[in-house]
Amino acid sequence: MKEKELREIGTCKMCGKGIGQSQLPLFWRVRIRRYGVKMDAVTRQQGLGMMLGGHGLLAQVMGPDEDMTEIMSDIEVTICEDCCCKQIPIAVLADEIDGGDKTDSFTTQPANRILKALEAKDE
Repeated sequence: MKEKELREIGTCKMCGKGIGQSQLPLFWRVRIRRYGVKMDAVTRQQGLGMMLGGHGLLAQVMGPDEDMTEIMSDIEVTICEDCCCKQIPIAVLADEIDGGDKTDSFTTQPANRILKALEAKDE
C-alpha cells in the first residue's frame, strides 16, 4: 500500500483515531457487502425445477445460470488494532459509513458514539 492510499484510509471508523495512535502498528481493512435475493430469479429457477419433476440439480444445469442475488451495498472500512475486538453489530457499522451523505463527516463522527450508546444500554 502506498503512502497516499494509507493516508486516505488511515482513520479507524470505530474510534476516529489514526491507525498510528493504536497500541500496535497493525490495522484491519474490512469489506462489508450486503446482498439482496432476486426473488424473480429464484421463482424462475424453482419453477423450472418443478417442471423437471422436482430435480433441482437438473434445473441448475438446464437453467439460464443467472445471478440469484444482487449487491445492495459494498463498503470497506478501516479498523484499528485497539477496536478490532470490540463488539458492534455489522449493520450499525455499515449504516454509519454508508447510510448518509458521502461527505467527510463519517471520519469525524465514527461509530464510537454508537458503541457508547450500546454500552450504556447494557448497564
